[in-house]
Amino acid sequence: MKIPSFLRLCCLLAPAAGLLSVAARAAVAEAEAARLGQDLTPLGAEAKASADGTIPAWTGGITTPPAGYKPGDHHPDPFAADQPLFTVTAANAASHDGKITAGHLAVLKAYPSYKLVVYPTRRSASNPQRIYDATRRNATTAQLVSNGNGISGAVAGIPFPIPQSGLEVVWNFLARYRGVAAARHIDQAAVERGGYYQLVKFEDEFLFNYARPDITAKELDESNTMIYFKQAATAPAKVAGTILLAHETINQVKKPRDAWVYNAGRRRVVRAPNVAYDNPGTHADGQRTSDQFDMFNSCLLYTSDAA
Repeated sequence: MKIPSFLRLCCLLAPAAGLLSVAARAAVAEAEAARLGQDLTPLGAEAKASADGTIPAWTGGITTPPAGYKPGDHHPDPFAADQPLFTVTAANAASHDGKITAGHLAVLKAYPSYKLVVYPTRRSASNPQRIYDATRRNATTAQLVSNGNGISGAVAGIPFPIPQSGLEVVWNFLARYRGVAAARHIDQAAVERGGYYQLVKFEDEFLFNYARPDITAKELDESNTMIYFKQAATAPAKVAGTILLAHETINQVKKPRDAWVYNAGRRRVVRAPNVAYDNPGTHADGQRTSDQFDMFNSCLLYTSDAA
């Protein structure tokens, strides 16, 4: 597969930061892996419904486009006929204690018109069969390496569908299937308490090298590159033309993330090793950090027993 030239650069994901000692973990036994597609979904979740019935059983998810959908359209609601079960407001929030977050409670208190409309739970997620097949293989071959800062023996699918540690769960998130290549146009608004904001517009492009149909474990190990990413700011005028490029590595000890920034005003490309952790997010007015991108965006490191 030929990698598009505009994506020969990088990404924004990586394993967690912490102070743990992590030895290489063996993959699960074949008997345990055989549960995938049986009492576990092909990606390792519990397939059955919850005891109270509020979470239904997984039966394969949506595998065909909804009626009337044409490529290029906004995705139609596949559950348009669903009706709300209830609505959470500032007036009744106490009766839902334990089911809503402290953040939601604060917003409900600060903005009385805010509400949470709760609909029936659906388990509509599905992946291509090749991802399920790869996940099944990974279950008996994938391992954490470099003290938890990398993985080996996995390609395309979830590395640890039956995780034995929190680190393996983190890697499952980082390696989740999101297609092979993607582009998106997004707006970012850092909203002040008084309601003022200025839209910052971005054009993002991704190549998920880990999920390529023709990728091999050998090639992945040699390239050590999980994702290629490019982000270009297009508005407002003061930031338009700024470009962030990154290579997200699959073993952060073997080689940490590579990142570069093109400054349109200076017309220079500089390395950007600070794209990680609590570094302020791109043009976010200090109200978002890099670690909040895609829910998790740290890089290294875990200490070893000898440290």
